[in-house]
Amino acid sequence: MFELTINSLQECESFAEKFSKLLRKGDVVSLVGDLGAGKTTFTKFVGKYFGIVEDITSPTFNLVNVYYGKFEFNHMDLYRIDFLEELYQIDYENYFYPEGVTLIEWAEKAKELLPKNIIELEILKISESSRKFIIKENNKRELEIVEEL
Repeated sequence: MFELTINSLQECESFAEKFSKLLRKGDVVSLVGDLGAGKTTFTKFVGKYFGIVEDITSPTFNLVNVYYGKFEFNHMDLYRIDFLEELYQIDYENYFYPEGVTLIEWAEKAKELLPKNIIELEILKISESSRKFIIKENNKRELEIVEEL
């Protein structure tokens, strides 16, 4: 299991850059953590690495925001999903099996539909400025990422 404690936004940005360098087209990342854990902040840093110049905001009400930089970058937030049928309306396959990369907040709400090799990154809030990042190495893709980190 991979665990990393960071103590500042600068350390978070540095980790996001290292993590981003390991992502490849087709990767889907599940960001797990309580409200305020830093999922959207981490996503902004990943987007920055991929050349996204727009302000990345949480797509809580429209479910997905699509950005273009080095390649397609999808940011999903499933917090308000009550039924899986809601995902059918937005052609979820485009985001769960992307041409680029997808980061999903609250992905556990769609567990039955998620790809097998999803990269699950848990973010635990330790204090106002400290977070712990965890990757449990549950599948081949997670093992590859952890090996490189």
